[in-house]
Amino acid sequence: GKIVVTASGVHDPASPGGGVGVPATLGDLKGFEEQGRMFDMVDGGEFNADKAYKDSKLCNVLFTRELQRRLNSSPSTNGIVANCFNPGLIITTGFFRDQNPAFVKVFEFGATKIAKVTETPEWGGAALTYMATSINSQGEYYTAPAGSSKYGEDAFGREFTKTMVSQEAQDDKKAQKLWELSEKLVGISA
Repeated sequence: GKIVVTASGVHDPASPGGGVGVPATLGDLKGFEEQGRMFDMVDGGEFNADKAYKDSKLCNVLFTRELQRRLNSSPSTNGIVANCFNPGLIITTGFFRDQNPAFVKVFEFGATKIAKVTETPEWGGAALTYMATSINSQGEYYTAPAGSSKYGEDAFGREFTKTMVSQEAQDDKKAQKLWELSEKLVGISA
C-alpha cells in the first residue's frame, strides 16, 4: 500500500515561499504540550494565519517521516510506503478566497504571468497520481521548481524529484514527539 501526504515547499524557511513572511517553525511544540486542544500555534506563539499554514505543512512532513518509521518497525506494515509532496503554488483552487479580491487579482497576475511560478490544478493532481503510482521510496519529500507544469507530465522523474526537507523537518526526535502529542490531542494515546 501507499500513503501520500500533501505538503508544501513553504515548510522550509530557506525556500522562496517559506522565506516570505513569518517562517515555519514548531519550536519545542509548547502550544501542543501546554495548551492542548485549545492551542493557537504549535510553538505556543500568537496566532498568525500565514505561519499556521506553513507550520501545518511542516507538521505534514514530520508526520510522513514518523509514519514511515513506525510502518517499518512492524512486520505487518513494513511494506507500506509513505511519502509527501509539494503540488506547487496553485492559485485557482480558492486557496486565497478569504483575501482581499484586489490583492488576489494582482498576486495571481504577478505569480502567473510575470514570475511564472504557479502550477495548474491538473498538474498538481498529476503529481499526486505520480506519487501514488510510481514512487516506491519511503518517508521522502518530492517537489519541483516553481513553474514546472509547463513541462507537463514529462516533469515527473525529471524536475519533480525527491528533495531534501528543511533542517527542522529532519529532526526525528521532534517528529516522534509531534506524533505522541497528536495522539494525546485526539485521544488515541497508546
